[in-house]
Amino acid sequence: MSRFLHTLALLLLVSKYVVSAPSCVLVLKDVAPCLGYLQGKGASPECCQGVNELSGHAKTKEDRAAICNCVKQALSSYKYDPKLIPLLPKKCGSNLELPPIDKDYDCSK
Repeated sequence: MSRFLHTLALLLLVSKYVVSAPSCVLVLKDVAPCLGYLQGKGASPECCQGVNELSGHAKTKEDRAAICNCVKQALSSYKYDPKLIPLLPKKCGSNLELPPIDKDYDCSK
């Protein structure tokens, strides 16, 4: 998980130069507690809280693409099951729709 926090810190430094809403820093703060779930463990209450908060930031297609790209970048150095990503909002009672994001997923769709 320390590598994930390192990525989060790096994105925090760069975020003032990135024009996207929501920012990767916000997205990573919300999805960081979900890494365990994406690796086959249970979804924690903190994970579901983050998913529900993230749902409020996914208002437009551009917002959803930004979220997708941030998740794609953050998870690029981890082993995880991309098929679990679309299941996560349902598990947490959120109406957020997330695709099965992997390194090859086109977030502009």
